[in-house]
Order: sequence, then structure tokens, then C-alpha cells
Amino acid sequence: MRYLILFFAFLSPITLLAQSEGTVEYSVTTEMKMDMETIMANMPEEMQLDSAMVAQMAQTFENMGNQQVTGTVLLHFSGAQALTEVVMPDLPNPMPNVSPFGSFDNSIGVTTYFDFDEQIRITKMPNAGESVPYVVSIELNPIDAVDWVLSDVDSTILGHAVKKAEFISDSLEAVVWYAPGIGSIAGPDQFGNLPGLPLSIDATMSQNMNMKMTYVAKSITEGLEEPITPPIGISVTQEEYMKILMEKMGDMQFVP
Repeated sequence: MRYLILFFAFLSPITLLAQSEGTVEYSVTTEMKMDMETIMANMPEEMQLDSAMVAQMAQTFENMGNQQVTGTVLLHFSGAQALTEVVMPDLPNPMPNVSPFGSFDNSIGVTTYFDFDEQIRITKMPNAGESVPYVVSIELNPIDAVDWVLSDVDSTILGHAVKKAEFISDSLEAVVWYAPGIGSIAGPDQFGNLPGLPLSIDATMSQNMNMKMTYVAKSITEGLEEPITPPIGISVTQEEYMKILMEKMGDMQFVP
């Protein structure tokens, strides 16, 4: 049987790669429309913002307007675990944030660890001048779980046979092409738990803001130089981090 599998692999123009760990480089385009009223209505009740913070947030969103930004996301994957790193070339980069894998200038400084078996996400937040980064841990609750509808539709991306999966809810519509030959259930953001690694994603989200995201895999490398581990830092909740960030922005605004 083993020789038959090898025989058909040589005959097939598609790369039959039983790959379980490696790195995918995605080109990611994001379009967003921010509605300050909707965002404020969805703020956690325990998160207290004074009038100056609210005014500053409103000004920031107004300045951003409806933007389309293209950047790069690296997804290091191994089985059910993944680590994503982000760089946005259009944004200023006063100090490089070096990848834990040593070869990627993570200009935003956001590193996110996913474990799809344990249903947890741990994010190292952007550097705000502290010597030790803040990290936010979130359990992936049922609203984050995507119940994919798999289609028997085939295509090819980067030499890998891919199949189509779709998901539609009140807050998310997504079409994904995943590679069954890459033995990992990981994926960027919530786009995991598929029987193969996503290589193309088109998603529209409409929970707190209208946002369209497109992931296109540009390259795939096999193997990892370092094991995937969660980021380490000062553990805070999302609400605590937002308050810290807004206070820092307020301090910057009033510096003479």
C-alpha cells in the first residue's frame, strides 16, 4: 500500500504533503467601517471611560474613516496550536518588534497564540512603552466557534489540493479554502477547526463594526525552527488593557 501511495503521489500534479507543522505567509486586506455609537453600546459595563477618553476615541475613529489596509500575517502552526504575527507596512514603525522566530519584523507588536484543542487565545498586546508586555487570555466561547459547512468542491492553491468550507451567522459570513493534505486544525483568528489548514479566507464581520477581511496564502514552509509557545507578560483582561492604553493616549495628548 505504501508503494501505491508513493506511485500516485508522483503521478499527481498536486503536492501530496502530509505536513503537520510549518509557517504560512498570508497577504491580508482589511476594510473596516467604524461606528462609534455601536462600539460604545457594546463596551463592557465594568469598563469606565471618562468624557476625555470617549472624545479621543471618537476623534481617532473619525480620522480613520473607512480604511482599506493590506499587510502580512505569519501563521506558525503545529497540530492544534498556532502563533500569528502581524506587520502593516503602511503604519509607522518607530521600533522593530522582533519575531520570537527571529526572522520577521512584527511592526505592530501583536503576537497571538491559539490552542484549538484547549479553546484558548493568548495575545501579546502592542508595545505601549512598558519593559514587560501585557498579555490578554481569552477562552474561545461558543460564539467564537465556527460550525463549518463543508462542500465537495475542489481547487488548487500553491500546489496544494484545497476544498471549500462556508459559515454564515448574524455576525459572520466566511468562505474558506483549506488544504486537507496539511494535517493541522489551526488557522488565523477563529478560522480554524477545519480538516486542514486554511489557505484562502474571505470573511465579513458585523458585530461591533463592519469589517471585511481577505487572507491569501503567499508561501508555505515546512517545519519550525522553534516550538510554538504562548507569549509571556503581565496578564490583564481586555478591559484592563483598554483602560491602560487610553490612559497612555491621554497622557501623550496633554504632554506640553
